[in-house]
Amino acid sequence: MKPLALLVLAFNFLLLALPSSAAAAEEGVWTKKSFAVSGTWSIVEEGERRYVQLSDDFKTKNAPDLKIFLSNHSLSDANGKNATKGAVLVGALPRVKGAVRLELPADVDVSKFATLLLHCEKYSKLWAAASLR
Repeated sequence: MKPLALLVLAFNFLLLALPSSAAAAEEGVWTKKSFAVSGTWSIVEEGERRYVQLSDDFKTKNAPDLKIFLSNHSLSDANGKNATKGAVLVGALPRVKGAVRLELPADVDVSKFATLLLHCEKYSKLWAAASLR
């Protein structure tokens, strides 16, 4: 093989081996609990930071206090009364339509949680949930 061909082959191999700048660790769809939620979600990593990212086509009904949580409750067991017990707040939902990105707390191990929740904390109403496993 010619030296230039070897160099091109080695360069292509290195490109494939490098981690991408924004890799999705988890992703999925929402399951209706009280209200329908369209669009998808993903957990992405960029450098040392991780984010819950809602897709461009994300849409749900408006509420005064919608927040995203990580919960230990299973998809079937999560409800408005227990949703935030033992859960970790990711952040308040700034809008109910369109892409949203919320940074996860740095010390949170997502693999220790069972579900991602969309919850109206003011009225203890679980909007929707998504399985992380």
